[in-house]
Amino acid sequence: MPDRPRVLLLPNRHKPLVVEALNDFVPWLRERAEIVAEFDTLTTSALDPNDIPDADFAIVLGGDGTLLSQARVLVDHNLPLIGINFGKIGFLAEFFMEDVQKHWDHITCGSCRRSRRVLIDVDVFPADMPKWGRFNGDPTPGVEPPNAEHRRRDLPEPVYSGIAMNDAVVNAGTPFRMLELELAIDPHYGHPSATTFAGDGVCISTPSGSTAYNLSAGGPIMSPGIDGLCVSALNPQTLAFRPIVYDADTETWLLLHQANEGTALVLDGQLATNLQAGQQLRITKHRNSVVLIHNPELSYWNMLAHKMRWGVRPRRGENPLIPPKPRSP
Repeated sequence: MPDRPRVLLLPNRHKPLVVEALNDFVPWLRERAEIVAEFDTLTTSALDPNDIPDADFAIVLGGDGTLLSQARVLVDHNLPLIGINFGKIGFLAEFFMEDVQKHWDHITCGSCRRSRRVLIDVDVFPADMPKWGRFNGDPTPGVEPPNAEHRRRDLPEPVYSGIAMNDAVVNAGTPFRMLELELAIDPHYGHPSATTFAGDGVCISTPSGSTAYNLSAGGPIMSPGIDGLCVSALNPQTLAFRPIVYDADTETWLLLHQANEGTALVLDGQLATNLQAGQQLRITKHRNSVVLIHNPELSYWNMLAHKMRWGVRPRRGENPLIPPKPRSP
């Protein structure tokens, strides 16, 4: 990395603390780096990809939600992200402002730990599509196509496509009757590998999102380095459905047999689109990953213990429901 690295600055200007911090941070940063561009994080999704300049890394000022939104925008630009936390937990945005200033030399020389994070593509197909898509090449039901070329599917244009870093969630919505969903993981011609269940929905999570909705739904925590996904049902009407972790390179399919007026697909808790009975969803690993630059004073497991209270025993006089007071940004 050059002595004066090229930095893309992405502040969430709808947070008053971010606007206030920029008054001191921008002059400090200009002395040490070339700021190639500065975009308000609420406008980046509308940018033409060609408007995003080359840089050595991007600094995101906001919180975990802000970093999630920018990861979706920048995933195909090969830009490592540094998150400065002005939110609540700061599980993805690990740095405070003073941390960036303190560890600037480590950040710019590349000695800070980095991790690659899986993102997922989610496509919603129309209700009249054959189940899991039509397979080419073999008209005989139950007979495996003769070669890989014939295993390709004919798929119509999706009615909706999106990217998620944390999770794709199907929620029941109003009037809150149970959904009936059919789930298939890596279905092959003649071998649907599907199960049908009823409940309030389903969460398909990446390792980054395993500590979010997935955790609240009873799913497992996955180490960020795992190249996998997790499927967790939301309040299933069965004792037999348990969360499953599986290879991220497989396809996950969902078919909505029964839906409500308000049933929706929600990506990262930020993007939503309505769903209808008969529609199918395909979830696949995005072709690129996002690189996060980590605070050298923290580790993933340290943050689990201190920010998520993982394995922490309450002490005498301590309320276990109240987390330790965070440092000021």
